[in-house]
Amino acid sequence: MNNIGIPINFGISVLLGFIVGAAIAGQTFYSFTLENIRQFGVFKAMGTSNWTLLRMILLQAVLVGSIGYGMGVGLTALFGYAMRHTILAFKFPWQLLLFSGAGVSIICMLAAFISILKVIRLEPAIVFKS
Repeated sequence: MNNIGIPINFGISVLLGFIVGAAIAGQTFYSFTLENIRQFGVFKAMGTSNWTLLRMILLQAVLVGSIGYGMGVGLTALFGYAMRHTILAFKFPWQLLLFSGAGVSIICMLAAFISILKVIRLEPAIVFKS
């Protein structure tokens, strides 16, 4: 293992996958905010506080992250179960669950933070623009 580049290549692949996944997840969550920016403007025009809007966005981030994490872990476990009698090696330790859960949480919170900044800076008058 010390004289070959497989661990380094595997680590780079995992890092690249994490970065691409973070970018896609963040962009998807942020696009949800942009698509519904007029509704957030309506809430602000009706007097909803920034704190309430912040909690709405954080709740959405937690729900999306939890559903995505659950589906990912479930499909991974199903794949591992399906491959149990093959020559493929499959190991799914609890540390991997914690690491991936922390990664998903970080991605969701960063995407939520960017969305929160957009909504807090939003002018309620956007509702009246065509």
